[in-house]
Amino acid sequence: MALKFAANLNFLFTERATSIAERIRLAHQNGFRAVEIPYPDGETSDVVSAVKETGVVVSLVNLAFDKSDDQLRFGSTSVPGSEKLFRSQLDATIDFARQVNCNKIHLTAGLFKGGQESDYTKTYTANLKIAADSLRASKMIGVIEPINKYAVPGYYMNSYSKAAGILADVAADNIQLLADLYHLQHLHGNVSKTLEEYKALIGHFQIAQVPHRHEPDVSGELDYGFVFKALQEFGYDGWVGCEYKPKTTTVEGLGWVSKLGYTL
Repeated sequence: MALKFAANLNFLFTERATSIAERIRLAHQNGFRAVEIPYPDGETSDVVSAVKETGVVVSLVNLAFDKSDDQLRFGSTSVPGSEKLFRSQLDATIDFARQVNCNKIHLTAGLFKGGQESDYTKTYTANLKIAADSLRASKMIGVIEPINKYAVPGYYMNSYSKAAGILADVAADNIQLLADLYHLQHLHGNVSKTLEEYKALIGHFQIAQVPHRHEPDVSGELDYGFVFKALQEFGYDGWVGCEYKPKTTTVEGLGWVSKLGYTL
């Protein structure tokens, strides 16, 4: 099964464009058929126009977030006291996702800022159950992502075992696990066996080399020639998000695609 790669526009083409809409056009011009994007606060109509103009697939969109609050700029799903905000952000993101025919939303958890972790877990689980119902009505799925402490210190969702427990409690087939191999290696290592262990839960993949989060062909801890073959054997037929930091520029770094035997 051939792998399909989507440009994550939080990371790619940022050196050439500040707007998401323009990054979408650049991704399309450079061969990408799909993109992952943050919620386009303030430029929704421009992004919708860029998607229609280029015909790119929006494979994933992040939940809307509050840029003005340090705790909430990484999401609200787990944060006690933010339940009303979460629902409004979820509704706004679903509405946008409909406009660009995206069927997958990353339900960002938010930061743990102290207090009882059990309160965060309770809030997270309750909000994910609400999200499951809302997303099902729109034929969408939500994904949750364990993120390592070096990338986002204090992020609530910080392990695969925690994610598995939450997903078991939510018990909704349209709330799944986002496996970012960069974070997975930092959190647990042993990528092959970890993927085998959590295979039934995974609904999306993202990639980057470890430890510096560059292109998959640069020197690092992961052999992406092996990893990509493992993903093909895994049977995943969705888009693989390229969520890496270009070592030089986005376009200069795209040689990894053909080097590793793939196409965009």
